[in-house]
Amino acid sequence: MSAAGLPRIFVNIASYRDRECQWTLGDLFDKASHPDRVFPGICWQFIPEEDEDCFLIRPRPDQCRVIEVDARSSQGACWARHQAQSLWRGEEYTLQIDSHMRFVEGWDDKLLAMLKLCPSERPVLSSYPPAFTPPDRIDSHVVSTIHPASFDGEGILKLGSTAVAPGDAPPVPARNPFCAAGLIFADSRINLDIPYDPHLYFLGEEITLAVRLWTHGWDIFAPNDVIAYHDYNNHPGRRRHWNDRDRWWELNNRSLKRVRHLLGTEASDDPEVLQGLDRYGLGACRSLAGFEAFSGVDFARRLIGGRTTAEIEAAAPPEERRRRNAEVFGQIWQANGWGDAETRSGSGSTVAATAAIRARLAELFRSVGVRSLADAGCGDMNWMNLLSDSLELYLGLDVVDDLLQDLRTRYGRRRGHFFANLDITLDDLPRCHAILCRDVLTHLPDYAVKAALRRFKDSGSRLLIATTHPRGTNDPVELGAWQPIDLNAPPYNLPLPQVLLPEGDSAKSLGIWQLAELPDF
Repeated sequence: MSAAGLPRIFVNIASYRDRECQWTLGDLFDKASHPDRVFPGICWQFIPEEDEDCFLIRPRPDQCRVIEVDARSSQGACWARHQAQSLWRGEEYTLQIDSHMRFVEGWDDKLLAMLKLCPSERPVLSSYPPAFTPPDRIDSHVVSTIHPASFDGEGILKLGSTAVAPGDAPPVPARNPFCAAGLIFADSRINLDIPYDPHLYFLGEEITLAVRLWTHGWDIFAPNDVIAYHDYNNHPGRRRHWNDRDRWWELNNRSLKRVRHLLGTEASDDPEVLQGLDRYGLGACRSLAGFEAFSGVDFARRLIGGRTTAEIEAAAPPEERRRRNAEVFGQIWQANGWGDAETRSGSGSTVAATAAIRARLAELFRSVGVRSLADAGCGDMNWMNLLSDSLELYLGLDVVDDLLQDLRTRYGRRRGHFFANLDITLDDLPRCHAILCRDVLTHLPDYAVKAALRRFKDSGSRLLIATTHPRGTNDPVELGAWQPIDLNAPPYNLPLPQVLLPEGDSAKSLGIWQLAELPDF
């Protein structure tokens, strides 16, 4: 207990080169009813010679425990949360937050009162906080409930949320299978029962934590009032771990295998994947099968409520599909998800990898009179910028706003170059001599490929130039994953291309079709 006889609260914060963390700490203390009982533990990852602006203020230094880490030696978000958790010194309650947050007045009293309302011996309060924009603009004041949204291409369950006004929330916190890593409040026994797994990287953090909580006998409840706000904005200059570490994907790939093993999706015998699972694995109080029954999620078959992600997405309203497409490919862009040092569009878009196809396309443009081109899923133009000046009109189309802004900055002054946020599966497309869709349909599920082909034909453009893999596979694929798509095979059944341009020594080629001759989808 604190000197005043009040229960103390330990606050776990992992901060990666985040100048907002200092203001988060200031607001944490300022808005607490009893700031003397609040004890933050911070894993502060920074580069000393570059991040002095992260330490303009130091609120209540006597109450803050800090582990200072050179950001270049950090192992990722979950590793950092584990380090911060080690700073717990027996406080009765634990709050885990992110490093860019603001709080409501009396948040500490509200959390303690809310936790007492939860009908469980081991309750946990957790959900996604509403949004704010620094320094203090509240963008939404809502109460959210987490739900399963989709499985990504790696088989990792992604979560979403629904929101209501606080006045429409239930009178007591509602039980829920899922948690949000950026707002967790519980009795501090949680630190002993479920120590944070330092071997996870980032993706899969929340769903594995939810399953570990469940199987160790803890019950998650969604707060029924607003406690804090979270900055979800993608601010220019805000660094993430993957921005600074060239081979971050090695940590990520090993982590994803760990998540799949833990949740029964894919067994691994790799000692590095399995290390420490006796301490960071599932509990024995309740089963994984019990969690699946409670949540409606089948991890092994990648089903939510008995439906695949593709079935759920295909039935979603257009604006939800648009948001989902932008989110998936935006995350890949931001994190350099294809892992190539030269181009965020992946190794197939390097200058060397495209040398042969650039020459063949240049000859094709000359021979058939392609003077205007819609580049459907243009990526970062790493190779196309070497070819696009030969056109009278180049239209770069993509769904990632940050990418498009970067393209406008670098290439927007070139003659006849324009860039637009258009979703090739949902939007009307401009009429051009040709539509180029290289290495894009390979990342889409069947329903989205068919939708894109329909949009291509409806544009009134003359030619389609698209990636195809003769004798490839058309297996079900999640949005953002990859397969060697064969456009001549079911379920697409395009006629044989008029021209087939091989790409190097692989089976991958660019096929050329008259769009008017494509089937209707």
